[in-house]
Amino acid sequence: MSLEDPKTMPLKFESPPEPTEPVTALAALRTIRVARGMSLDDVSARLKYPARMIDALESERWDELPKGIGLKTLAKNYTRLLGVDFEALEPVLRQYVPASQGGIANHTSTRAIGESMQEHRSSGSTAWVVLIVLVIAIIVGIAIWQGIVPDSLVPQWLKGASDVS
Repeated sequence: MSLEDPKTMPLKFESPPEPTEPVTALAALRTIRVARGMSLDDVSARLKYPARMIDALESERWDELPKGIGLKTLAKNYTRLLGVDFEALEPVLRQYVPASQGGIANHTSTRAIGESMQEHRSSGSTAWVVLIVLVIAIIVGIAIWQGIVPDSLVPQWLKGASDVS
């Protein structure tokens, strides 16, 4: 037998060709999903997002995806389903999810509500107390003037003022 004989030739193994484009983090999600035996419909059913949206995320078709916090929520739920760390995707999503949408604690309207409540509490509450006392005094004065309050309950110094008129 010669070395050229196919029966004695050692088997040659070829490795798969290297990808010409770098694999992105989002494209890796597709690979992980397929490796776990999950279809787009499986993921869609579990996440309650349309399959076309999951495919758009894996393919980085940004115009077909929700904007801002909706995109971040989709990506976070998808990585949780696959058991992948979300922090690997954050740099990719950062340009599509503005930093100001970091959560309710950073929301400007929430801070504005808290600040305005504190301002009104300090300046507006005194005015309300004065107004309430003034209304009560007017009501009591009218009740005494009209004779609604019995004379035994009216102080002597007020009886003299009501006797003059």
